[in-house]
Amino acid sequence: MAGSLDGDALARRILDAIGGRDRRLVADAVAHDVHYEDPFLPGPLRGPDALADHLALLWQAFPEGRVESTGPCLHDGGRIVALPLRLLGDHRGPLGPLPPTERFAHVHGMLVCELDLAGRRLWRARLFVDRYEACVQLGVLPEAGTVGDRAIRALQGFGILRGR
Repeated sequence: MAGSLDGDALARRILDAIGGRDRRLVADAVAHDVHYEDPFLPGPLRGPDALADHLALLWQAFPEGRVESTGPCLHDGGRIVALPLRLLGDHRGPLGPLPPTERFAHVHGMLVCELDLAGRRLWRARLFVDRYEACVQLGVLPEAGTVGDRAIRALQGFGILRGR
């Protein structure tokens, strides 16, 4: 594909946009009509400004946090790209209604993207992460198999799990 980025350059550009704390990097990395989803959002975000606003909230919550690749960018030269990554940092600022927990989090995920027709900018992006594990790390939910976990399951109508 003429003009497209190689996998390593594309991964670096994506990671810089996510972790660079600079709205211009986000605008340069995504299409003007980017569509972004992740399990922490009530619905998709549309446009670079909405995505940059979302990332700004993340960096307010994790001011010294960083995002890093955990493997190679899966990119065959076509328009579909997958990048394994993780967020690492201490939760020191509000995250929506959640006050700072001062807990360290290391949330692994996979960012799956479709590039624009030129193969240079993200057009559609979806982050896959274990939302439950992220909430456990921040102390919002109890660890699986604990008394607190069994109590929550009982309240939800699942009964108390045996054998864990």
